[in-house]
Amino acid sequence: MVNRALVITLVGCLGLSIAASASYADPINLSTWSALTLDFPGGQPAGIWVLEPGYTAVKQTVNADPSFFLNNLNQTQFSIDGTWQVLETGGDDDYMGFVFGYQNSSNFYTFDWKQGTQGYEGTTAAEGMTLKKFQGATGNGLVDLSLAELWENQVNYGDMSVLAMNHSASAGWLDNVLYDFHLDFNQNPGEIHVVVKQGASTLWDVTVNDTTFTGGQFGFYNYSQQNVRYAGFEQTGGVPVPEPASILLLGLGLGLFGLAPVRKSK
Repeated sequence: MVNRALVITLVGCLGLSIAASASYADPINLSTWSALTLDFPGGQPAGIWVLEPGYTAVKQTVNADPSFFLNNLNQTQFSIDGTWQVLETGGDDDYMGFVFGYQNSSNFYTFDWKQGTQGYEGTTAAEGMTLKKFQGATGNGLVDLSLAELWENQVNYGDMSVLAMNHSASAGWLDNVLYDFHLDFNQNPGEIHVVVKQGASTLWDVTVNDTTFTGGQFGFYNYSQQNVRYAGFEQTGGVPVPEPASILLLGLGLGLFGLAPVRKSK
């Protein structure tokens, strides 16, 4: 005779085990990700993304033009968590962050974080965090965008729109400090939710509603900032988005722009 109490107990334990395993994802293997730099004429060098042993951490080592490290997954309805920091002292003070909803090199969202207020290319980047949207007509970032559009973070400029910002004289990132990043992308239709923490302290918790891009690639992003390390990223959820042949061909063509010759930094 089957002991029903034992069966119920075992089923309950199995359910708890499954729930626990579903709550934690393994760190993402970054070895299949791809580097891309919008290497503008007269700008800075292309980024160099160096994977660490184990492939769960990567560091961008160059004071580069806008540079991406993309996961090559066209997805919607996912969450991403991980840590990142700038490993230097008293050096540069520019942008570190993330890209998501990436369609091509001129259509995407960014979260970027500036350490100090600074003017460049006739525009001004204020100290702090910003959510931005880029919409270019051709899908080629070197044609549609400019260094100025990627630098500005206070007002809409060219093909860049500011979606949300957290700027102040004390809102910049700090050298050698580890930060936690959380993104919910389209988990609720048309919703972008970003949380940035330092330990137990929440530095920014913002939700934006925008339906321009409801899927796309996720990646790491920085601009004119070297020694940015991203580590231990985990993804939960993720629904594949079918890609038309025309988009695939466009993506293959744009990949060539990341191979531009390296120039001496300014």
